[in-house]
Amino acid sequence: MCNLPALANVLQGSFEAAANRANKHSRAIKRVRKFTPITLAQTFVIALMSKPNAGPGHIADTAAVLGVNVSTQAVVQRGGPELKSFFRSLFSEMIKLVVQSETPMATILSRFTEVRLMDSSVISLPKSQAEEFLGGGVKNGHVISSLKLQTELDLKTGQLCGIQIEPGRQTDQGTDRQHMAPKEGSLRITDLGYFNLKVFAMIHAASAYFLSRTQHTVSVMVDDQCLNLIQFLCTSTCGRIDQQVVLGTQNKLACRLIAWRVPEAIENKRRRKLRETMADKGRNVTKAAMESCAWEYLITNLSEDQLSFEEAIILYRSRWQIELLFKRWKSYCQIDLLDGPDDEMTMTRMWIRLCGAVLQHWISTQIGWPVAMRISLAKLASLIQKMAWDFASHLRGSATDLIAFLSRFESLAQRRCRRTKRKKNPGTAELLDNAKLLEYVLS
Repeated sequence: MCNLPALANVLQGSFEAAANRANKHSRAIKRVRKFTPITLAQTFVIALMSKPNAGPGHIADTAAVLGVNVSTQAVVQRGGPELKSFFRSLFSEMIKLVVQSETPMATILSRFTEVRLMDSSVISLPKSQAEEFLGGGVKNGHVISSLKLQTELDLKTGQLCGIQIEPGRQTDQGTDRQHMAPKEGSLRITDLGYFNLKVFAMIHAASAYFLSRTQHTVSVMVDDQCLNLIQFLCTSTCGRIDQQVVLGTQNKLACRLIAWRVPEAIENKRRRKLRETMADKGRNVTKAAMESCAWEYLITNLSEDQLSFEEAIILYRSRWQIELLFKRWKSYCQIDLLDGPDDEMTMTRMWIRLCGAVLQHWISTQIGWPVAMRISLAKLASLIQKMAWDFASHLRGSATDLIAFLSRFESLAQRRCRRTKRKKNPGTAELLDNAKLLEYVLS
């Protein structure tokens, strides 16, 4: 069930409070003439939400929809360091707000206080930004500049638990976000980039849970015998392994190992790709790396009573949802577009688009998350973009009028954004709802 009054309050009250705090920090508006902090925020964010490459004319037209009469020239003159500071501060304020669905995406997720997916996405920046946002390497004699969005998404409620801005060269394993103590009873799902036995031990000590891939080079202790993970897997005569082990030699971690053989076609495809990758790097392929292509392997501190073999695989596969979030932001909000007349305006427009991405997600969380079995979040993002001006026109009115519009939008979304049901290769929503559908992956 969507909480439309809560969404209306966020879009009007909370967003306005965030804009006021951003203006207090940036001093973008010193005296109110045409724009107030909230109409400045709404105008630029909604303009670039509706049209990511919007010029001054489209921005002025959006202002008119919001009841602000400004010329195209006035929009151009708004540019400057204060405007960039305003939208950077606004982004920081927006990601602090708690916007979540009251209904979990799937029943299985209710076993945990939250299910945090952690991943990152990189945005290339103008080379002039390298001092603050250093990327990796050098291109055409210039130091590469890039920004990393270190992001945590609660799969259960859709809440953005945090977006930390980091230099692009910062490794995922080195981010300080993964060292933050988790909430008791929560589950953190990460890919191999965050693999750290000390972090997993910290999560376990906090009475929380982890689910992660593991490195194929890690040592495994089973029945007082220490083997390389791949050596251990290759001794098995079974295509599925689910047992307690101890990982590591120095930083030891007692955990549950879940492993299964992949179909032969996938194994051969992986080996071909591995050979090509290593050949490009001028390196030889190790025997262990080749043998690892035959297996998938996860580790967790959840017992079999808490999470079955199949459910563990499904929950790890659901990590893909944060990748799809980044894809929606780059496809519909174009957060990685560099299109300003100068570097300062390019960065300003990037911060505006990031604000738009968060705003898009707020709407998706309330409208789409409770009915994720039926609604495509990608189609919903597209509909939000197409109707951005409709949102703008109703933000001017009363809370009652906005709630009525959101109710109509919800009905439209349920008709226009229906998911395509996949019987042969079920998606995340189907798998979370019915673990028995996983068999196509394991066979």
